[in-house]
Amino acid sequence: MAEKRVESEIVRQKPDIREDIDGVKFHTLAPGITTHPLVRSGRPCIEGTTIMVMTIAGLQNFHNMDAQQIADHLWLELFMVQDALNYYADHKQYIDVCNELSSISGRQFAEAQYGTNPDSILYRRKSVT
Repeated sequence: MAEKRVESEIVRQKPDIREDIDGVKFHTLAPGITTHPLVRSGRPCIEGTTIMVMTIAGLQNFHNMDAQQIADHLWLELFMVQDALNYYADHKQYIDVCNELSSISGRQFAEAQYGTNPDSILYRRKSVT
């Protein structure tokens, strides 16, 4: 499912983004993939956007979308999605763990009843009195 795609004639245009935020520069992880501690908590994103590689991987794995469908759905260029899928193919274990961790916290909130104290949801502690 996570196979590496190679496009020979991709013309890459540098997105019009700020070089840094609060004096911290964006870090390029791979072609078209950047990270910054203040953007999506430092998770790998498509360059010039806040769309995480984790989102692209989720659309491919859980919704069975191909690269063109993902590009159309998220209003991205095809090469941007292919860059994200290439990064996912190289770092599959890391991205899958991030996906699992984010779904666990989401499930905890979904299972909680309305009006439940957030501390009990996050820590699952019983009060000792």
